[in-house]
Amino acid sequence: IYQELALCPDLTVAENIALSDRSARGWGWRRTAEKHVAEMLDEVFPGHGIGIVRRTSNLTMAQRQMVEIARALCTPNLAMLILDEPTESLSVDATRQLYTHLRRLTASGVSMVLISHRMQEVLANADRIAVMKDGRIVDTVAASATSEEALLATMGGEVHADTATIRRVTNADGAPADIRNDGLVARIENEGSVPFTVQPGEIIGLAGLAGHGQDGLLRRLWAGGRGVTVAKRRAYVPGDRQTSGIFPLWSVAENLTVSASRQLSRGGVIRSAAKRALAAQWVERLNVKGGARAPITSLSGGNQQKVLVARAFATDASLVLLDDPFRGVDVATKNELYALMRVEAARGRSVVWYSTENGEMAHCDRVYVFRSGRIVSELAGEEITEDRIIADSFGSDDRTEENAR
Repeated sequence: IYQELALCPDLTVAENIALSDRSARGWGWRRTAEKHVAEMLDEVFPGHGIGIVRRTSNLTMAQRQMVEIARALCTPNLAMLILDEPTESLSVDATRQLYTHLRRLTASGVSMVLISHRMQEVLANADRIAVMKDGRIVDTVAASATSEEALLATMGGEVHADTATIRRVTNADGAPADIRNDGLVARIENEGSVPFTVQPGEIIGLAGLAGHGQDGLLRRLWAGGRGVTVAKRRAYVPGDRQTSGIFPLWSVAENLTVSASRQLSRGGVIRSAAKRALAAQWVERLNVKGGARAPITSLSGGNQQKVLVARAFATDASLVLLDDPFRGVDVATKNELYALMRVEAARGRSVVWYSTENGEMAHCDRVYVFRSGRIVSELAGEEITEDRIIADSFGSDDRTEENAR
């Protein structure tokens, strides 16, 4: 199972399964494929809600991830399964369902290789852990004999600071030029929901179960429209890096500077020297491997993500929108990007950030929790904990709305 999904977007779920299912051949192959994928999805992800005759391009990222996993599990006489970041797009519940099924498979004799940057998942589900750094295995240890802190130290990463030290340490020195008259970067009035606001220099988190409206709010902020008042200059980092993020035929520099054409232009002509300088500045600042001239596809997923985040912050946008930007990214890269957001927020730039990892919300000043397509609570300061986010994600409307008040 690859980190970057390998489904054919114009084929249905069942047709994608048929491509690798050797038993789905000859007369009645479609019916066979539909039966296999339906049974596998029901077994691994009960209540998945995926229509097997739907085109995969019409599925959410989480649903496509489930189909990718089901396709691999449909392999006859499966003896070994390699999973590269299999849960990066899955909800908490779907992740639990997947690991429950994988444990049943290992109990039946199937071997697993799990590649993940989610330390808690690795520690909870692996028997042995091999730690890799710079393309080499630097340590192998029994999962029961190590900890998240020890693994991070072996990788050379930094252990997260306490929540109190992670959050804002300074107020914004100055608001960008296109802030609204009421001092807000953005406001959305939601009927029957908690009002949404963004102030200059804030990092705002969007949390809750995947698919409950967070990405929809990001799109509303990006597009504007009825009920939305937002700063004119804004940048957006999409959640699907391969489909909506990178330009695969372009270099790192071209990908990084494509949104900054207004800044780089003089008399309607983009200045090549300014473009090269801007790309070099951000490549150095974020330590992007390969350099500015390298093809974007030659980079690892983490370095590609650095380029996309740099593209947004390299503009003069006062509001940066991030759709799960650190999905499948290694710990060291995450720490670099967390620091970047904090520096930019201290300069007055605002960030609205959706993440499927509740622990990341500790880096935010305020967090809006979503359920069933609407905001059900607003958390700030010491209220921002994983337990509180999970409770509000599943809790009753009465309780969460009372907390918001």
